[in-house]
Amino acid sequence: MLQTASLAHQIKEFYERVSVERGTALVDLPRLYDDSVHFINPVVDQHGLPAFREAWDKALRKYNVFQFHDIDIIGTDEHFTLTYSMTIAFGFGPSFTTDMATSCRARDGKVVYCRDYFDPLGSLVQPFGPVRWFYRKLFGLLVA
Repeated sequence: MLQTASLAHQIKEFYERVSVERGTALVDLPRLYDDSVHFINPVVDQHGLPAFREAWDKALRKYNVFQFHDIDIIGTDEHFTLTYSMTIAFGFGPSFTTDMATSCRARDGKVVYCRDYFDPLGSLVQPFGPVRWFYRKLFGLLVA
C-alpha cells in the first residue's frame, strides 16, 4: 500500500516547490488549504482561499527571489509548526533573509489556520550592518 506524506510534510514540500517552481506550485493550494483558511502575518489578516492565493501571487510578483530553506517541522498533522529561513530580493538592491515560523492548524486533512511569525523591520535592516547594529541596540535597551 502506498503511504502518502503527512500534511505537515506536504506543506514543507509545497514551500520547497515554491522556491523552485514559483507560481506553478500554487496549483496545490486547494489540495492543501481549506476554502475558509485564515491567514495571518505581521501585515495581513485574511480569510478564504482566494485571498490566500492572492497573497502568494502578490509576493511572487514583488520578489525576483522568493526562496524557503532549512525547513523543519514540529507537531502533528492537526497542529504543526514550520521553522525556516526565507530569502527574498526585489529587482534591485540586496537580498533579505528572514528567520520565520509558520503555525498551522488543520481539519479534515487541510490547513484551516496559518500564521506567520517574523520581524518585518528587523528583516529590512538585516543587510545593512550599521542600521542592523543600531536596531538591535535600540530594541535591546527597550525590550530585552
